Amino acid sequence: MDDSRNDSVRVGDCSPVVQDGRNHQEGIPQVVVALDTGKCKASIDAHTVHLFDSHRKTEPVPSFRNKSRYVLGIIEEFNNNHLPYVAACEDLGVRYKTVDISGPDWIQVVRDCGCDAFLVWPSFKVSVWKRMFDERLKVMVEEMHEIIYPTYNEVWLNESKLRMSYWLEANRIPHSRTWVFYSREGALEFARKVDLPLIAKCDAGSRSAGVEILRSRSAVVRYVEQRFGKGMVWRGADVRDREWGSVLFQEFLPDAAEWRMIRIGKSYFGHQKLTDGTFHSGSGKVGWYNPPRELLDFVRELTDNAGYTAMNVDIFETLDGRYVVNEIQSHFAAYIESQMYIDGRPGRYLYDYSDREWRFEEGVFCRNSCCNLRVEALLDLLDRTASQSPSRVEHLLLPAG
Repeated sequence: MDDSRNDSVRVGDCSPVVQDGRNHQEGIPQVVVALDTGKCKASIDAHTVHLFDSHRKTEPVPSFRNKSRYVLGIIEEFNNNHLPYVAACEDLGVRYKTVDISGPDWIQVVRDCGCDAFLVWPSFKVSVWKRMFDERLKVMVEEMHEIIYPTYNEVWLNESKLRMSYWLEANRIPHSRTWVFYSREGALEFARKVDLPLIAKCDAGSRSAGVEILRSRSAVVRYVEQRFGKGMVWRGADVRDREWGSVLFQEFLPDAAEWRMIRIGKSYFGHQKLTDGTFHSGSGKVGWYNPPRELLDFVRELTDNAGYTAMNVDIFETLDGRYVVNEIQSHFAAYIESQMYIDGRPGRYLYDYSDREWRFEEGVFCRNSCCNLRVEALLDLLDRTASQSPSRVEHLLLPAG
């Protein structure tokens, strides 16, 4: 993969602002990047308009026909989040078609499109859209035996803190202690005795939207009454999309550092999410620190055991040195083209299963919101499963070794 060329179609370009910062663990001055995420998002939106006008419903570009033996279907997303996949396929010279599964004849559309596998970026900002993707992708995988990437199990967890909490607990993965109530009475009883402060979260929401720190007993009670009363809408959601009838609380971990760890295919990345004084998520501040080996091993084992190869894992590092998962997502914002810098050099970590060692490879690998890596991972999966039945795809997602 050649990332040195300057292509005309790129998504996720921005110029970071450099400032001085301090490592959470060591107290050593380091280079910290404060991202102007508004500027980055505007750049992405401009590319989105161009791509949407140019590539909606297009057939594979003729010049690419001899560069890949596969045709990838790109499932259209309501807010055009599928367009980085279009840019990635063009970057890599991979044949593709955009596929709309929102209509009444969507099953026939999938059957007739002639695609070998499908790239997905499901909607989540509107619950009706999220439900459509949950339902129809499940049918595609389980009934039609289509291959999607990321896998359905990964996508099912995306942007649902309730589902994440169940999955983490069921798999005995260290995580922030979480309490979920579907009973007003049970939640109020909990509110009267829980240690404070306490984190409250909506089920959906990104960049700290729908997250509150409750510091008084009365605030917890008011929150419970609202959740079981008129409900609430997290910042950025459709005003008609109220969450009600349940409540999710999470333990407050004071002064914990937060790492954003990413695995896509065989590539691993990591950096610290710095706070804006209250929250790590959405602060726009990034600490380019070398993730410890223990943290890399933690993420590798978590994803290997689950059979996941497209996952972002946000992990708290507590003051007593524990790693606990905050959230996991199959899709995430990646506004810049490198998600890790080691000693000022962009790159990725690769794990050698034969000698059980991590190797740093310098380069820029996160083009088009990391979708180049997703496309390459799906092509690798198709090569590995070419002679296998679709039912074995999830098993074969695990890396060799």
